Amino acid sequence: MTVIDLGELRDEPGREEAPLPRPPRAVGRPLRVALALALVVATMAGAAPAPQRDTFVVPAGAGAQAFLDDDRLYVVEQAEGEVTGTAEVRAYTLPQRSPVAGRPPVPLWRAVVRSTGRFWQARTWPGVVVFAVSGQQDQGSRTLALDAATGSERWRRPGYPWWDSNGMLLLQSGGDDGGAVQLVDPASGRAIWSARTPRAGAMYDARDGLIDRVVLFVARGRVEVRDARSGELLHVRDLGLGELSGHAQVTVAHGLLLIVQAKRGVLTAYGLDGLRQRWETSLPTAAHVGNCGGVICVNGQSGEFKALDPATGAVRWTGGRSAGVLHERDGRLLAIEPGTLGERFVLLDASTGRTIADLGTWQLVLGDDDDRHFVVRPADTGGGLVVAELDAAAGRSQVLDVLRDATGDCRRGRDTVACRLRTGGLGVWRFPR
Repeated sequence: MTVIDLGELRDEPGREEAPLPRPPRAVGRPLRVALALALVVATMAGAAPAPQRDTFVVPAGAGAQAFLDDDRLYVVEQAEGEVTGTAEVRAYTLPQRSPVAGRPPVPLWRAVVRSTGRFWQARTWPGVVVFAVSGQQDQGSRTLALDAATGSERWRRPGYPWWDSNGMLLLQSGGDDGGAVQLVDPASGRAIWSARTPRAGAMYDARDGLIDRVVLFVARGRVEVRDARSGELLHVRDLGLGELSGHAQVTVAHGLLLIVQAKRGVLTAYGLDGLRQRWETSLPTAAHVGNCGGVICVNGQSGEFKALDPATGAVRWTGGRSAGVLHERDGRLLAIEPGTLGERFVLLDASTGRTIADLGTWQLVLGDDDDRHFVVRPADTGGGLVVAELDAAAGRSQVLDVLRDATGDCRRGRDTVACRLRTGGLGVWRFPR
């Protein structure tokens, strides 16, 4: 397999649109790890591309999945010549420069593993790479760990993995009769602590990318708060809510346990320190409540939106459209708004909801590294994808390249993007800062 020449960057010759003032927009539902944003995209703002790009091409079948983490590319697909329910995992070390033409990349290792589900995530720890695998039919999600040097299986456990930026690995399993949440040693799979969970599972209080506390509804109205590192029971309290109906919503954000009781039309906030009520506000038509940077997002059933102050529950600002927030930095929310042609990326003032900049309509490239946000859209002419980085500090989308042979199905790493190629296989491009 040779390196594919993806052509010259002629599609976006330095276009850069100055952001225009717009009416206040609203921020809505939070983004989730497994959310797939299938978007049809249109406009963008640009800047001059890097003068040279490095391309790494690996063979892969039509159903292959790609994961980027650290300096590795992992390709997962059905194992050839094996019975149904087996997958081949190939690990490649990403080179700093494009390989020499005519020299196909050689995997660091290949591993054939038993798996009937779909791989969703990959994360490396010292000596091990951990995959999240979805369940099928009556089988729940599970977590699989392979040796990072050889690909041999280290361990597997039931449950979906939750990890933070400090390397903590929590596994959550569930079922009709409940399940468990466990803190697991990534190297061995050994459970450091474990606690039973109800059918609804556990919730996590994360601060600055670190999981601090685990919240469990263990019985009718009885709530436990545990330390995520030790499993120590910090607080337990019966909130007097009885058995919450299926119309109730429960979430954790800003150090608060937030409970929406649709029948009463109220949102009640309890502090995780002591589980005492902090405030209560009327929300007669709330459809979804979540964390949106510095505010609490409330989406109404008819599309209306409210941004609440986490300290008091008071309405900070309102709007008629919802969005998902990627991050908050320096008082700005990098948010996604629904549009007629796809999802539009905007910068919002966190205190007022005012639109600071319009970054255009794009498709978000999914991945597990939140340090950078890569986006793509179809090139206007010549085929391929325009790839850009959302620059919240500058208030623009910075065009990086036009990937002429790329067709979509992209993933991102810390400074890399991998996409399906028109000619078959996967292409990986590195965009160092």
